[in-house]
Amino acid sequence: MSTFDERKQIRQHRREQYVRLKNECSKMFPVVGSGKYITAPVITEDCQPIRNPVVALETNLGLYVKRTDRTLLFYNKPENLSKLQDILSVYAWIDIDVGYCQGMSDLCSPMIILLENEADAFWCFERLMRRLRGNFQCTETFVGVQTQLSNLATVTQVIDPKLHQHLETLGGGNYLFAFRMLIVLFRREFSFCDSLYLWEMMWALEYDPDLFSLYEELELNMEKAEGSKGKSKPTQKYRKYERENMKIKSVDAPLPISVFLVASVLKDKSSVLLHQARGLDDVVKILNDMTGNLDAKKACIGALKLHKKYVKAKTHCNSKSMG
Repeated sequence: MSTFDERKQIRQHRREQYVRLKNECSKMFPVVGSGKYITAPVITEDCQPIRNPVVALETNLGLYVKRTDRTLLFYNKPENLSKLQDILSVYAWIDIDVGYCQGMSDLCSPMIILLENEADAFWCFERLMRRLRGNFQCTETFVGVQTQLSNLATVTQVIDPKLHQHLETLGGGNYLFAFRMLIVLFRREFSFCDSLYLWEMMWALEYDPDLFSLYEELELNMEKAEGSKGKSKPTQKYRKYERENMKIKSVDAPLPISVFLVASVLKDKSSVLLHQARGLDDVVKILNDMTGNLDAKKACIGALKLHKKYVKAKTHCNSKSMG
């Protein structure tokens, strides 16, 4: 419900805020804002590696930056690699609970390519991470994305029990072979353009008018909540995927469409996996062979069909349990 002038004012405020954050960050990470990026261990005058953890972080981050979308001409320019490292460094500095994790550069790269202004790219990435950071949160025994992998196992068991049983027999019941697809949202499985097309379709299908509350500051959330008290939610404002989710009477949060996209890919390769996979290495090879050859629109259509089937099964189970 914002106006053009309000959005312009917000954009300008965020650009100024990013400059301040970047300046503060550069005091701890001197390479930030220097136009450079580090890809080799930093050593002392007597050729001993510097053990400073800050330097180690910048070195590791620089290596990931160098490997990101290396086939794209955009990253032939050092200033673009430096921009990617700066954004990731500032994010790692402000998100102390998660920091930088492998895979974030794949999510950030499209923002830099599409948005010329570095601050705009940073805030776009930061808002995306508000949605995805749970996948990167780790403990000694748990990685955040395991929740989605567990959900994927549940969905596959419902829509293709034979395939699920086969994967379990091969020792793949934890679905770790799908880790990369979920952690970087199919950036490696689809071409660059198709992956962006896929992202747009995913987020459009998942649109929920209250999604705003996930991305804005606390005071804005409270104002919006006050203004919406007692008001019914018109379902026509929800997109197709979310309207289907509303049919399930459950206290649990709805599964993201990304889970059903992976399930769609597995379903499409079900026959090959059942007949050719004799071990987890075969499963990984079959899935890796699809890299760059998947159709984004087909995958989304397949995901919606599987989601509808899953919703129907869940609704039926809920009805039986209530009866």
